[in-house]
Amino acid sequence: MAWTWGNTTLAPGQSQRWWLSWSGYPGFEVIGADPASTGAEIDCSAPGMQNQGGSTLYWLTVRNVGSQTAQFAFTGSTGPSWTWGNSVLAAGQSQRWWLWWPTYPGLEIIGVQSITPGVEIDYDSPGMQSNADGSATYFITVTNVSSSAGQYHFVGLPIC
Repeated sequence: MAWTWGNTTLAPGQSQRWWLSWSGYPGFEVIGADPASTGAEIDCSAPGMQNQGGSTLYWLTVRNVGSQTAQFAFTGSTGPSWTWGNSVLAAGQSQRWWLWWPTYPGLEIIGVQSITPGVEIDYDSPGMQSNADGSATYFITVTNVSSSAGQYHFVGLPIC
């Protein structure tokens, strides 16, 4: 289900780390920024997820890469998603993972669900490889940015 929230302004070159909170776990949220200013360009990076032991924080860094002040709203969606694996990262640890499908499943948005309360797991550098046998391999880098070890699952959302 799609949603839009907020009305925020960033100066040219300004960057901010944001969190958005949900009660419980709403499922895998894909979040971005929708510029309201004509000609504005907003980049989003370093998405992450943190289990708050009863609520969920989603993290996102937003940057105005344009030459003018830009207004934007957060926008996002969740839908039928899958969950796979049970992994642990030490504090500060980063790891590149691959996930393989025997046939191309369509575009998959892949992220993580942090299981350990208080631990933020960020994910970035998504990639996809089409293989000669018709299979598909998806890549993602996950990083524990917290000061203690954290357990997580991979989550994904097919969008086409």
